Amino acid sequence: MSNRPEHVDVRPPSAAAVAQLVHLAEDAIISVDAHHRIVIFNLGAERVFGYRAEEILGHRLESLLPARFAQCHEEHMRDFAACPGGARRMGERRVVRGLRKDGTEFPAEITISKFIEDGQFYFNAIVRDVSERVCAEEEILSLNRELEARVQARTAELEEVNRQLARKNEENETFVYTVSHDLRSPLVNLEGFSRELAHSYEELQAILQDAAIPIGVREKVERILGESTTESLSFIHAAVSRLSGIINALLRLSRAGRVQYEPRLTPLGPTVARVILSLRNTAHHKGATITVGELPTAWTDPVACEQVFANLIGNALNYLDLARPGRITVESCAAEPGEIGIRIQDNGVGIPASHQPELFRAFHRLHEHLAPGEGMGLLIVRRILDRLRGRIWFHSEEGIGTTFYLTLPAGDRENLTWPESS
Repeated sequence: MSNRPEHVDVRPPSAAAVAQLVHLAEDAIISVDAHHRIVIFNLGAERVFGYRAEEILGHRLESLLPARFAQCHEEHMRDFAACPGGARRMGERRVVRGLRKDGTEFPAEITISKFIEDGQFYFNAIVRDVSERVCAEEEILSLNRELEARVQARTAELEEVNRQLARKNEENETFVYTVSHDLRSPLVNLEGFSRELAHSYEELQAILQDAAIPIGVREKVERILGESTTESLSFIHAAVSRLSGIINALLRLSRAGRVQYEPRLTPLGPTVARVILSLRNTAHHKGATITVGELPTAWTDPVACEQVFANLIGNALNYLDLARPGRITVESCAAEPGEIGIRIQDNGVGIPASHQPELFRAFHRLHEHLAPGEGMGLLIVRRILDRLRGRIWFHSEEGIGTTFYLTLPAGDRENLTWPESS
């Protein structure tokens, strides 16, 4: 079955009908003769320009243009008359403006055409007032400029805040380093004196065994020494050891913020391999299996990066569940553009939900019976990664295990430069 419509006798409208359509059109339709005299001026033109047709017919088209555009308009019309095309849209490369009867100007979209009738040359223009559109565009541009200015101001404000935070961090790290360093000397003295006291106590105990010492003197000295002295010496030794550990941890934290890193292309596979080799005995003793997948290349400081992996893999070994064989996996994972991602997963004891918000806090300890330490390792790791332009986060379920995720700048960022504060 054919889809072609049946033949219909189609007749074009009469010249009078076409003239009426032109006259009633919403857009301004203006025709001029070869001398640029206006010969057609429809109702749309009356609404746009403010003239009645009888007022403007016979006048030159330049009457509807601002004076400053008259010369270029003449040149444009001559060029158009000489070109082979029959129609052209004006304003594609320049602002086109019209002039109303009251002297006000307005932006316009104009399409011009040319034709010859009875040997006479005519130009025809369809003019659309785009004032509302231009006003809306200008408002959008103004809003964009305002938004851009606000973004720039906010960016400058954040940069200043970051500079202040960097200075404050540097001041804090310097303070921590200075105080910790200054405490080392009296702490060393305390350690020495506590050992001397313990040694003196042992000598006194040995002397008291001499039968030549009068019984009364022996009993008096034994009462003075007693069990409380042993307990006191034990407390002193434990407190000094604890303080020594805290000071050493603070010094490590301050060094993590003060050391100058030297980023370079660093294959992470060999870095992790060195860490696992150093932890081989610990893994063997715990019966743990460490599996390493294909690892990417990062733009990072290799020494600092090795410190990060040593801490995280070491923690995974320390907090394995001794009731089941330990499994630790180190592999790449998805990351944002410009970054590489690493996942370190274990099947250890996991972290209770109540402790997870505090995990990166200084001196936070969990499962102290499983591993010694001061609770500074993860805080140091995060500080190092901050300075390496990386990130760290984790997911953990108690009794199931923990997964740490970390990112570093991708290895294709050879031209990455770091500020001096890095």
